[in-house]
Amino acid sequence: MAISTDLTLSCTETNRASVARIYLSPSCDITSMTADATTMSFTAITMDSTAKIWYEYEFEFENKSFNSEGAAENGTATFTNTLECKLLGLDKTKLQRLQDVVNSRKVTAVFETPNSTGTYNQAFVIGWDSILGKDAYGKANVNAIIEGNLDGDNSATLIITAKHAELVRELVGTITASAGTISFGS
Repeated sequence: MAISTDLTLSCTETNRASVARIYLSPSCDITSMTADATTMSFTAITMDSTAKIWYEYEFEFENKSFNSEGAAENGTATFTNTLECKLLGLDKTKLQRLQDVVNSRKVTAVFETPNSTGTYNQAFVIGWDSILGKDAYGKANVNAIIEGNLDGDNSATLIITAKHAELVRELVGTITASAGTISFGS
C-alpha cells in the first residue's frame, strides 16, 4: 500500500488527551477482529463464546496514558504500544485484580478516550492487530510503591505492553462487558 490520499484537518477537530475507561480480555478468548479495509479501525470483535466478556478496570483520573513508539529494523516497521494505569491505595482486592491480569499472560485492551466521534466516544485496541492477530498480545506487569513519608505515594501501576506490526486501530463497534454492551466510535 502506498500514499494515495490527502490528510486534511477540519475546523472542529477535537484533540483532548486522556484515557477514560479501560476494558481487558485474555487474548485467547478472542476469535477474531474485523479490520476495515479502508480505515485504521476494527468494526467487530468476535469472542470464542458468548460467555466470554470484557472486564472494566477503573484507574485514577489523569493517571492513565497510552504511548506508541515506532521502529524500523531491516525495512520493517514495528510499534511498541504501552498502556499505563495507576491505582492509589494498595489493598488485597486491588492487588488480586492486578495479579489476575498478570496471570492472563496474553492480554488485549480496549481503551476509550473522552473524544466523541459522533454518537460514541473514540476507543483504540492494543494487544491485537490485523497482521499478527492475537500474536500482537499485550504483556502485563505491575510496579508498586509505598513511600516512607506519610504523604508519600501508595500506589500500583499496571503496564500493558504490546508489539504490533501496524499502528493501533480505532474500535468502531461494540463489546460485551460485565456492565452490558458498550459502543465506541461512529
